[in-house]
Amino acid sequence: MSNIIAKYSPTPHSLAPGRAGTTSIQIRLAPCLLLLSLLSINSSSLAQACSNDEFESESGNCYPVWHGELASGGFYTIVKPEGWVEADGLVIWNHGFQSFLTGFESTDLLSLLNPFWEGYYTGSVQDEPGLGPYADVLLADGYAMAASSYSQTGWAVFDSHIGNAELYQQFLSLAAADGLDAPQQFFIVGGSLGGIVTMRDLEAGLLPQPDGALILCGAVAGSVNWVEAYDQRVIYEAVCESVPDAELPQPWYERPELLFGEVAFLDSLDRCTGISSRLLIDENDPLEVFAWELNNADEAERLEEILETAEVENIYFLGLNLWYAVFQIPRLIQDETQLNGLIPFSNLGIDYGDGSVNQAARRSIALPSALQTLVDNYTPSGEIGDTRIVSIHTSHDGLVRVQNQMALIDSVPANQLTVGIVDDSDSPSHCGFSVDEGLAAWDELSAWVNGGVQPSPLDLQLRCLSNAGDEDDCNYDPSLLVTTALPTFKRDLETAVTGNNSYDNASGELSFENLRLLGDNTRYQGVLAPPAPGGSLFTVGSLETTGSDPVWQHGAAYDPNQSLLYLPEVSVENISPVDRDRYDVYMRLDSEDGVDGLRFLELEVEQ
Repeated sequence: MSNIIAKYSPTPHSLAPGRAGTTSIQIRLAPCLLLLSLLSINSSSLAQACSNDEFESESGNCYPVWHGELASGGFYTIVKPEGWVEADGLVIWNHGFQSFLTGFESTDLLSLLNPFWEGYYTGSVQDEPGLGPYADVLLADGYAMAASSYSQTGWAVFDSHIGNAELYQQFLSLAAADGLDAPQQFFIVGGSLGGIVTMRDLEAGLLPQPDGALILCGAVAGSVNWVEAYDQRVIYEAVCESVPDAELPQPWYERPELLFGEVAFLDSLDRCTGISSRLLIDENDPLEVFAWELNNADEAERLEEILETAEVENIYFLGLNLWYAVFQIPRLIQDETQLNGLIPFSNLGIDYGDGSVNQAARRSIALPSALQTLVDNYTPSGEIGDTRIVSIHTSHDGLVRVQNQMALIDSVPANQLTVGIVDDSDSPSHCGFSVDEGLAAWDELSAWVNGGVQPSPLDLQLRCLSNAGDEDDCNYDPSLLVTTALPTFKRDLETAVTGNNSYDNASGELSFENLRLLGDNTRYQGVLAPPAPGGSLFTVGSLETTGSDPVWQHGAAYDPNQSLLYLPEVSVENISPVDRDRYDVYMRLDSEDGVDGLRFLELEVEQ
């Protein structure tokens, strides 16, 4: 699939109407623009057809509604149509990514000026979460619906499965009050972030096994999506390093200033790529593109290198992904309820496919335990019981890439999974499905669960055409197949290590070669003496420079920001029987009894 440049059209990052007849999930490039909406008049002052204890659907129908707080800290919305019985079924909706400005009230605006305010970075979860884009149809068909706000904003999968288990129990309590039992059919629908939330729900075992799950543009590859954002930041900074005032906030893993920090962020992007003027042109008009490139030759050259190296669809998605990398990755790392200071991103051995990018790329060390914590929160296993899944994606999604689907294709039994790809090559989008495309997927899933045959991508298209008033609203393309997985730059295909590193089992010494300080091309070799009796720190026995290497190489490294030493592929000598394994060794600079040294932290066996 080719990279098509789409014209920028900012939309909120929840499921909301996009182009005529479509549903689109997108996130604003500049979240600070949301302040404009916070200052607007609340529409609740307008006349409402439904009472306060009723949910009003888009078509104006009124249904009994319950709102409340869950034990894990999230809030819920439950809607149960009048006369609902167990045979009518239940659908849980899992919403997408909620950033730190979503859900703020106008009274919070002054708090934003105080960087010590506890909500400065986390924002607030919604106290009355919505029910998703198809609530009108599902409620009209008699289904009860429920949704949780989750207890966290941002990458909420750390405990979303716990909150959704509480949500289900809350529904059972409401049903029991009417003398009713558990629903006889149970579905989960999730979009974007809600896709990986759905997979965690299916695999955690805290909910009854759902009969079916519909996933819309889901981040179903899980936490590896953050590696994508991290790599794109690395590539941007490498290409833009020589451009005055184009640097992104440093250090990259700490929270930058909000609001004014976002203004500086956009200014940096503009200096390097000319983003402000580029977003104003019609990308589908070759003459406009040519004229812009002619008038912004340096910016155009840098932009092309970034987009091609990072394999990003267009400048809109580049800006969006960089916003995630700059503002949301630090939040993920620093939030006490998420990674709590662990840095899980490493790229020491990654070849970005561009010599100048490789040389200039900012490299980072990550402890295996930190990476594992991110992987655990969350990477799907495919252990979904008997649940049947229909998962749909737009072909040119530049935020949650269509390659996410490979995580399901590789792990979920083929007879329980249908993947449908909507061709949006003319207008790349994140989840830019038409309403008819989404409902076709729901109808096929429902028919499948109720005894029909497993739908194919062609069935999704035919169902859509049979229901749609305009065939242009149906763009499932059965010929589009997902063949590659994330991340784009694979961590298991790292380049070969330079230098020999070894541990002498007899003397206890650690020898290393070709070590460099991150951010410095000077190379070192040396020996670490073993800890003294009763001690635990290795000390420097010898250290000497071996020159400066202008060419990037994968080898031993020391990160002064984290005080971390990384020694790859360490061999063990003078041991019987012979140990043929190689170990990646991680150590941290520390002090003990007034002596500075390196404390062994972790090791990982190289396969």
